[in-house]
Amino acid sequence: MTMVRIGSEAHKELFCQSFIRSHRRFDPERLPWPDLDGEALDRVQNVPFWQEVLHTEMRAIEIIDAFTPTVGDPLVREAIDLMGYEEKRHGRLVRFLIDRYGITIHPEAPAPISTDVEGTFIDFGYGECVDAFLGFGLFKIARDSGFLPACMFDILDVLMYEETRHIILFTNWMAYREAQHGRRAAALRAVTAARRYARSIGSKVRVIVRNARDGGDGRRFSAIQASVFLDGFSVGRLVDQCLAENARRLGEFEADLARPRLLPGIARVLQAVAHAGSRARRAVGGR
Repeated sequence: MTMVRIGSEAHKELFCQSFIRSHRRFDPERLPWPDLDGEALDRVQNVPFWQEVLHTEMRAIEIIDAFTPTVGDPLVREAIDLMGYEEKRHGRLVRFLIDRYGITIHPEAPAPISTDVEGTFIDFGYGECVDAFLGFGLFKIARDSGFLPACMFDILDVLMYEETRHIILFTNWMAYREAQHGRRAAALRAVTAARRYARSIGSKVRVIVRNARDGGDGRRFSAIQASVFLDGFSVGRLVDQCLAENARRLGEFEADLARPRLLPGIARVLQAVAHAGSRARRAVGGR
């Protein structure tokens, strides 16, 4: 295997062309949507995250549309533009799902885009990394539980695949950008990532706290709220599945492409602590 140097022309060609080549054509409305009734329909209608998914997609579209024209490199701009096209298609898919199954939502306008368009795009990208990491694990737990019909998960997995590609593209673009600014060392890039992740996670925690304070109207969703609709859910199980699914999904792409490392690293520490705590509790209980 030939290692591609982060920030090189070869690296840029690799992450852009890999993203463009892996694009799949489909129309959301033509996917094999099942007819649902009874308990299955009730479950789909009462899942608390459709509002947040749609809001996130609409926000993503605005951010990417604002950022794309500012990208100077033609190849990078082509890849980012394709990412924006796919996010628009995600929005169509979620809207079709909401309309087809009679799901009640409360539309809300995305917040205005900051004049620092690149900074907004970077914050959005790190937020997507957090959402995807948690989403991978939650999706696997939900699928294993049989909470929704398998054919529904097959359709939603289309979104999961494309979000994985978006994470790969963003992570490599960010590494490339950092290298272009003189931060080629992994340790220097990790400092930037830690700061951006802290900002993203802090923002999400504030939303969760505000939602809890306001009584939780169903318009905001966090992975922790999954315990409301998934039997046998635990934070420890979620962390295990997040790590396993993150490795599996990202492992499908070229080995020379950069992957998010800081978030899985933190999760592995939490996993070790949780497992150690479980062993200690079993030891105490066995006395």
